[in-house]
Amino acid sequence: MTNALEWAPQLRAGDVVRAPFGGVRISVIDPADIAAVAAAALLEGGHEGRVHTLSGPEPLLPADRVRVLGAVLGRDLRFEAQPDDETWADMTSRMPEQYVRAFFDFYVDGSLDESPVLPTVQEVTGRPPRTFADWARAHVDKFR
Repeated sequence: MTNALEWAPQLRAGDVVRAPFGGVRISVIDPADIAAVAAAALLEGGHEGRVHTLSGPEPLLPADRVRVLGAVLGRDLRFEAQPDDETWADMTSRMPEQYVRAFFDFYVDGSLDESPVLPTVQEVTGRPPRTFADWARAHVDKFR
């Protein structure tokens, strides 16, 4: 969920978020849920040798996350998908090409699916994972 903070400069400047991989659904997770599962795994018994694979509560497109941010901010926001060629140029200007290739392999070629909703947060913590709206309300000031 915190990756949405990279949109903050765009939202402070206007009502449009441009971002890559607009057609990719991801079950984004609140870092507080990651911490809660890690704390339980470290402090409670029964987690020895287990790998806790985590997810958020629902698979969201970037446009879905922008819509949620708009509701929380009380603004009519719009999402524009950044074309792949522009994404490639932008990303390779900021990071090694091998990383960019991995992102394209994951999200354009579809070798990684981060959309499944997993029960792990509920199973380990006894409560459902926080929604993107919960996260956005907690971090709304970072987008103003």
